[in-house]
Formats: sequence, structure tokens, C-alpha cells
Amino acid sequence: MDRDTCWERLRAARHGVLGTAHATRGVDAVPVVFVFDDDRDAIVIPIDTVKPKAGGRLQRLRNLDGDDRAVLLVEHYDDDWSQLWWVRVHGRAAEADPTPGQLQHLAAAFPAYAAPESVASVIVLAPTHVTGWAAGP
Repeated sequence: MDRDTCWERLRAARHGVLGTAHATRGVDAVPVVFVFDDDRDAIVIPIDTVKPKAGGRLQRLRNLDGDDRAVLLVEHYDDDWSQLWWVRVHGRAAEADPTPGQLQHLAAAFPAYAAPESVASVIVLAPTHVTGWAAGP
């Protein structure tokens, strides 16, 4: 897929898989939701208080503390394999306090995030490379 088609499919997506680098075991991959921060040309991934956590600082955040490289994979599966596609965004990521604009985007996309204090922080992924593939047009 060309770059424009990759971005078009990314902007239509609501969830994907975030990959970060663990210091000893390699890639850690977790499902995430995301929105776009057009002011920063970045992808915003919430760290929420809505879903239960295992405790302590999330591993994905600890991974980013040691290595800020990250990848977001968004894919579409269909039993009609001519409809298959994926887009992968590589970039640098860091935890940040959410901006009012980011909180608005998150609440608009995911109603659970409209509640006050539902988003504790965000991961901001600044894309450096995007690539994709599609089985058909």
C-alpha cells in the first residue's frame, strides 16, 4: 500500500497492537486503542483507570523508559482473503500527561474515557516510518 492509503486506514481504525522492547525477553505486544493528535502529528494511546490493572507501573511504560522505540500494528482480517490488510507504524514513544485536546479526542472515540480522571496518562507515539500491505485494492 502507498503511504496515503496506509494513513487513511490508520485514521479509520480504533485499535491495534502496540509493540515495545523488553530489556531481556524481546518484544512485548499488547492490544491498545488510540486516537490521533493532529496538533503533534502523533498517535495517542491512553493509560486508563477504567480497566483493572495488575498493579504497579505498566510493563509497556517501563519498556519505553529503557528504549523509546515502539511499533503500532493495525490489521484487518476477513475470511475472504482478498480483503486482508495491515499497517505498521514505527516511531518513538513516551509517556505524557494528556492534553485537553487529547482527552476530548479520547472521550469522543471511547465513551468510557469521558468520565473525569479516566485517563491517567498517555503514550504519545511520534511516527518515523509507516508501511502496509493489502491483498487486494
